Formats: sequence, structure tokens, C-alpha cells
Amino acid sequence: MIERVLVPTDFTIETEDLLGCIGELKNAGLKRVILLHVIDIHKAQGLAPMFERHAKEEIEHYADFATALELEAEALVVVGEVKKVIIEVANQNHVDCIIMGATTEGLIKGRLLGRTTEYITHRSERMLLIEKYNVLREGKEVYGKACRTTFSRILVPLDFSKESIRAVEQLQEFTEILKEIVFVHVIDNIKDFDLLDEQRAETISRLQELGKRFSGVNVRYSIPQGVPSEEITRLAETEDITLIILTARGRGEVKELLLGSTVEKVLRQTIKPVLLIPASRGREGERRKGE
Repeated sequence: MIERVLVPTDFTIETEDLLGCIGELKNAGLKRVILLHVIDIHKAQGLAPMFERHAKEEIEHYADFATALELEAEALVVVGEVKKVIIEVANQNHVDCIIMGATTEGLIKGRLLGRTTEYITHRSERMLLIEKYNVLREGKEVYGKACRTTFSRILVPLDFSKESIRAVEQLQEFTEILKEIVFVHVIDNIKDFDLLDEQRAETISRLQELGKRFSGVNVRYSIPQGVPSEEITRLAETEDITLIILTARGRGEVKELLLGSTVEKVLRQTIKPVLLIPASRGREGERRKGE
């Protein structure tokens, strides 16, 4: 379950909206929120002490928001390299999930999610919830949240690999706040069209078997043909999806996650919120149980 989350903040307006997500997660078991502001050591230089004093005052307001929701809250201000500090704090505090925001404008222009978020998507062993925000006014820091109730209508792409099945296992822990799930398997590289109907029948049977795990939740299935990343992105739009769950793949002993070409492309293309589950999630869960 998501009991502990880390919310990095740079005090922009969309970060205040981002904190609204934690209220929904409370119904899924959230107990503790760690708020983090990192003062960039390369930019601050000799002004770091002044920035630190200001940040400590500002971040306490964010902590008050979490406390008002009857959650444990901790506010941290750290001087260092932003992307590395976020990973370190997440690991040191054994958080279940990191919650970050990204503007849809950046995605449309082809930038993944910003350098910091891109680094974390490849390096973090924690789940990463990436909320999205629409730019409402050019040249101004005015944003509108691109999602509503994050966990109301979830899209789960499956290729039946052990990594994608992990998304189903994780989703079972959110049953209390789920309303609708759309399982999708994209058929690509069709070699024999005569066998297409047979392949569809086998696929829907496998998806329905997974759907039986979610009693009381409306479960639907989609089996489109085409390029997986394009079909997933299109379906998320046409079905008015509120969250896409994606899983990364492991690279053995290398401390980095191989996201896979489909996951990379969806992250770049979609304007929908994404919950990224790392390949190491299962092993981390076992470590948490032993604490």
C-alpha cells in the first residue's frame, strides 16, 4: 500500500494543487507525507543560507495542509543537487511513492518531463506518480490541473510480461478508491491475419481472468491493433482516462531502470497522469515488510 509519500516542491502554483492528490490517497492507506524542498547548490552558491531560511518558512504552510487532513507530515529543506537529493531522501525514508508534477506544454514540445523528473523515472526504485497540468496562460505561471479524481478511471496496458502483471498486483491495493479499470492489450506485428480472431479470443480470456481480481469495480477490456504507444495514448484520450499505470523493466545490477520504448513514448506523448511502477517494486515491498 501507499503509506508514505515524498512530495518534492519548488513552491510553484501547480505544486500547491499537487498536494490535493494526497487527500485521495488517504482513503487508500496513506499515513505519512514528507515534503521536500531542495536548494540547488549550483545556483544558490553563497546565498544558500538565505534561501534556506525562506524555504523553511514556506514549506511549513504545505505541512499544515497535510496535517489538516490528519496525516503525519514532515517538512525538509536540503541544500544539494536536486535530482540526487530527491532519490536519496526517498530511499532514506523508505517512501512508497514520489509525487511530482509536469506541465503538458513540456510534453507537447517533446521534452520528457523536465530533467529532474526524467532522471527520477530512470533511477528511482519507488513508485512515481506524475500529475499533469495544462498551461492556461502563455508566459505566466498559471496552470490548471489536467486530471480530476486520479483513481476514478484507470488505464492498464498489459503485454502479459511479469513486469506488466505487477501493475495489476499493485492496483489491487487501491480497490477502495477504484471506480473503473480499462485493461488494454495492443496487438502489433501481425504475421497471420487468419489467426487474428483466435488471438483476440485468447487475449480477452486472459484479460478477463485478471479482471476477476477486482470484484465491485467496473472492469472493461480493449484490444486494439497498431503501435502500442500510439494506441495507449489515443485510448487514454477517447476513454477520458484519469490515470495510466505503466511498469518499468530492470537492468540487473545496474542502478537504473530500463523503461522500454513503449513506456518512454507514452510518457512523452500523453497529457494524462501516470503512475510508474519500477521493476524492483516487488523486492522493495519485501524489504518494507521486514522493517
